[in-house]
Amino acid sequence: MTTRRHLAFSLTGALLLAAFAFAPAAQAQDFPNKPIHLVVPFPPGGLTDVTARKLADLVARDLGQPIVVENKPGANGAIGTTQVTRAPADGYTLVMVTTTTALVAPLLTKTPYDPLRDLAFLLNYAGPSHALLVKADSPYGTFDQLIADARANPGKLSFGSVGTSDTVYFGMMALSKAKNVKFNHIPYQGASQTLMAALSGEVTFSPASNYFEQVKSGKLRALAVLDRQRFAGMPDVPTFTELGIDWQFPWITGIAAPAATPPAVLAKLETAFLKAARDPSFAQLMSQLNVPLYLLDGAALRQDLVDKIASYGKQAREYGMMPP
Repeated sequence: MTTRRHLAFSLTGALLLAAFAFAPAAQAQDFPNKPIHLVVPFPPGGLTDVTARKLADLVARDLGQPIVVENKPGANGAIGTTQVTRAPADGYTLVMVTTTTALVAPLLTKTPYDPLRDLAFLLNYAGPSHALLVKADSPYGTFDQLIADARANPGKLSFGSVGTSDTVYFGMMALSKAKNVKFNHIPYQGASQTLMAALSGEVTFSPASNYFEQVKSGKLRALAVLDRQRFAGMPDVPTFTELGIDWQFPWITGIAAPAATPPAVLAKLETAFLKAARDPSFAQLMSQLNVPLYLLDGAALRQDLVDKIASYGKQAREYGMMPP
């Protein structure tokens, strides 16, 4: 009887272990069986929002469930990002990650989340091309003219950004240090608002993305490019590097899930989003936005972020921007 009882217990235990072992695979096979929510932690209308909605549409067709895009702006992206890190780790709540939310804000402020600890990355798909923009009728025809006036009138010239933990604010601190100038910083709720501030003349200039159509139509003038290389659509506009500023805009625009999401579910999501990012219709949208595709899978994005945290953290300490 004792032997039979032991055998029964052993068999039951083995069955339970097998059930636990196969549970993640079964969960992934069944996933998704309800709508997925994709949080954009910024206001509607910006580059992140527009591209997120296109990817969501493509992935929904592939996975057979709606991808509901939700804008949850606030605290420069920290509110929406924090909510997702605390959401159930089941693959049904995702978040758009950007240079600001994944790199700069955690470096320069005490965010409630740690991107490397609290997020599992699915992909990076774009490197937004940023430029320093002035209104077309601005008296500044060149970057050097802007700097000369800023040096002659400390604090008089203003620029817009999405707060002090915004990536472009980081770039403006690098610019101020490199050129020994001081600007008046005006914070806004979203990137689209900073662009409108430049268009209206509310600020002297704005470093912003998603600007090319305004430049092409003659409403804005680009004085410098913040990225690694000159922008093909504006071949005559110099880069920060060429202007003697040791800073380039770090490229992060992608999607992540809560860190504890099952690996099999992450793999399914990663495959679907990478497929969507390679779709010709998505490439067409990116071309219309004049934003380069910059594809990395989840592991590559994580390693890229590790490297960037080290290099940009060093610069932030040099600029005196790190929190106490």
